[in-house]
Amino acid sequence: MAYPKGWTRPRRLRLILGPALGLAAALAAAGCTAASSGTASTSASTALTSSSGVTAASSGAAPAITLPRAREVFDAYVATAARAARTKDKPLALSVVTGVQRAVLAAVLDSHSVDITGTSSSTSSGAYDSSLLISLSYAPESYGPPVFYRPEAAGYPRFFVAGVTQTAKGSTPGRHPTTLIGGATVPADGTALMLFEQASAGASWLLASTSDLAAGEALPKLAQDSAGAIPVVTPSAAALLAQPDSVGALQAAVVDDGPASAAARAVAAGPLTTGLYAGARDHADGLRAPAGDVYQWELEGSPLPEFALRTADGGALAFYAMSLDETVAVPGEIDKADPVRSGPPITIPGSLLPFLSSGQSAPLVQLSSVQTLSFAATDPPAALGKIAVIAVGGGLTSAAAA
Repeated sequence: MAYPKGWTRPRRLRLILGPALGLAAALAAAGCTAASSGTASTSASTALTSSSGVTAASSGAAPAITLPRAREVFDAYVATAARAARTKDKPLALSVVTGVQRAVLAAVLDSHSVDITGTSSSTSSGAYDSSLLISLSYAPESYGPPVFYRPEAAGYPRFFVAGVTQTAKGSTPGRHPTTLIGGATVPADGTALMLFEQASAGASWLLASTSDLAAGEALPKLAQDSAGAIPVVTPSAAALLAQPDSVGALQAAVVDDGPASAAARAVAAGPLTTGLYAGARDHADGLRAPAGDVYQWELEGSPLPEFALRTADGGALAFYAMSLDETVAVPGEIDKADPVRSGPPITIPGSLLPFLSSGQSAPLVQLSSVQTLSFAATDPPAALGKIAVIAVGGGLTSAAAA
């Protein structure tokens, strides 16, 4: 079978669009595995819920964490991360993170420096025409005073969110630096949503993800009960445009298929939806297929827990994880041919080299990468708008070449 350059495998997406968007059928049809993990399901099942999916004790309920304890957790994380970076203590750095944050940090800590030299970058030989030392270092950001968003207690895992203004190390005031996450350009200095998670009673609070608000996006107004805590929305909550545990699948359909996807009727265009699609289509990260090879990408679900907070308008602010997988390969590798015939050398983008074996030559069969990403998205009440993905975090976690 012959594949045109830039081909992406068809998804055969058939979504049921209407007041009950985001049901299991939509999830399965999107070709995505964004289902709640066992721990997330436990959290949902142990909470008594009303038909709207808000915990039954949503009036005056105790928050999952007190304000002084939340400050203590945040300050301890910042201090520990800074000490680990200063002393180059890998186990210490990993001791305060979980989920997406741990996956990305572990990959960075296991990466190696790469000195790129070459004479020609205009061919597919994998060579470069300049010298460049690529070294990934763990340098945590500087944070402004946090604002804490504390959910009502609703079983485990528990969570809370710290909204902070962050400044990347070495950033110069007024320059407005940006960073590339998943093919989307987001501000490196700006507002970040840091989600801390406690897996079980007595377990440590760990940073699970840090998601940066995309340019022009703002945190929606959240609901609060009489105790100042924010009602939790369960993954299968009804009365929303989509169930919170289906938001990732609908986003994935747009990222994989673009504005033509049926899911675009429910998902707003933006840098983290149609923008991610355009970034993958246009090879924003430099991963390209030589003539005759196949290039494909897919945003897939994750078994990591999902969380959601009630917004003031009756919707939800959902937090979830996904993986963005990209592959360049010869057609025989995609078709599971036997034998698989090698093709022309595949150029390795500089960003992937630290995650591959030292001295890796240009692969002839396949080059792939995985980015583990965190997202925050607003899920409005039914028929009151579209899902808007407003924040992203994470980064590269693995690469493979053959």
